[in-house]
Amino acid sequence: MSNWFDVDKAGLAKLVASKPRAFVVFELLQNAWDQNVTRVDVTLEPVAGSRNAQITVVDDDPDGFADLRDAYTLFAESRKKANAEQRGRFNLGEKLVLALAKSACIETTSGSVRFDEHGRHASRQRRDAGSLFRATFPATKADLEEIDLAVSRLIPPANVATTYNGRILEPRLPVAFFNEVLPTIVADGEGVLRKTSRKTLVRVYQPAECETATLYEMGIPVVETGDRFHVDVQQKVPLNMDRDNVTPAYLRAIRVAVLNATHHLIDKEDAPQTWVREACSDERVQPEAVKAAVTLRFGENAVSYDPSDPEANKRSQAEGRPVVYGGSLSAAEWESVRRAGVLPAAGTVTPSPKPYSPDGDPLDVVPEAEWTTGMRQIVNYAMAVGQELLGCHVHVAIAREPKWPYGATYGKGRLVFNLSRCGRRFFEQGISDDVNRLLIHEFAHHYESDHLSERYYDALADLGARLARLALDTPDLFRI
Repeated sequence: MSNWFDVDKAGLAKLVASKPRAFVVFELLQNAWDQNVTRVDVTLEPVAGSRNAQITVVDDDPDGFADLRDAYTLFAESRKKANAEQRGRFNLGEKLVLALAKSACIETTSGSVRFDEHGRHASRQRRDAGSLFRATFPATKADLEEIDLAVSRLIPPANVATTYNGRILEPRLPVAFFNEVLPTIVADGEGVLRKTSRKTLVRVYQPAECETATLYEMGIPVVETGDRFHVDVQQKVPLNMDRDNVTPAYLRAIRVAVLNATHHLIDKEDAPQTWVREACSDERVQPEAVKAAVTLRFGENAVSYDPSDPEANKRSQAEGRPVVYGGSLSAAEWESVRRAGVLPAAGTVTPSPKPYSPDGDPLDVVPEAEWTTGMRQIVNYAMAVGQELLGCHVHVAIAREPKWPYGATYGKGRLVFNLSRCGRRFFEQGISDDVNRLLIHEFAHHYESDHLSERYYDALADLGARLARLALDTPDLFRI
């Protein structure tokens, strides 16, 4: 049967001409790595007196090409597409290189073929083992420099000695590795590529200096991510036809898996980065990863803003606790934060006392019959000082509130000492600096509830000055 299609080599060459020249090395090298090889040697050198370069790739696969026609038949059935752990799928690699080439030859165990301006020429000459691919293609000095840089970013298989222009490409040591179920593509029984998911090994590497973090497919760079780590997936990555990008959903799955595995390796600079925030927005992220990222970003003792208790937020800030407001995180990030149990609400960490609120908890008041002489003296002193400084009657009570982290509260003309916090010695030592300090602090709330406002600090200064004047004018008041 006659062929339905003819292929215009010049037209195909124009389609690939815009691709970075490194694709020539990548396509040939990944084909070699997919074979049963222990060594692959790549040589790339300029052709003197021209704007061309010659590439030679030699491997030691004992069987070589099973069918030499695979090297020049477009879209023939790929023997690799049913194996998720081999890189090929479209059977395009050598053909794209040949389309760009001025001349080429392939020698393998099943024969040889040569390509020149007159066409394709087959030969029975064969190699005892392995294959050789040699091609001359257009390349400038800048192209060769770009290829050298790209080759340095490869992550060769540890069990395959790979050289480039006589230099060994050293395998890299991963900083982490893990198994993860990820999307991939494999051929079904009829050879049709289908999307599926399977568990695979993922290796994580620290980028070398001046490298940009990249997603790899079995050692071959796919797309720069700009994240913290190189990520090398050990199965077919679902790529576009140009083999240079993945879907946002796939990249998100990678980022979640990497953060789950490397949250102990990230630092404060990583925490607010896009890849970490995207991972923390996903329901697959682990609580430990969220906790690590949030703690690095906001601090060990950070709390979330509590709209139901404004005073609690201010108390947290006064204690040096960072308060994280709603807009600092996305809705999905907040959901992950809640699941992880981090960033507790300020109202649960530094709750404001609510003895004066209708819905506040009832006070555990110490009956006056249980007051000691020292307690009565301090209560009377507080009432007298309150009358003089505030110009109003102050009702004073003593309560036992062990959950309050405060020595006293004041509001609406009512002062409550917290015996659980102050302790009995506070009352029994007479009018001390501790007593005056606490009264000034609480009576300043007569004018302003916000600890962090300028008005509150002005009230503190004013009350301190007035208390000093009161001591000078009425010394008997202080001789209890």
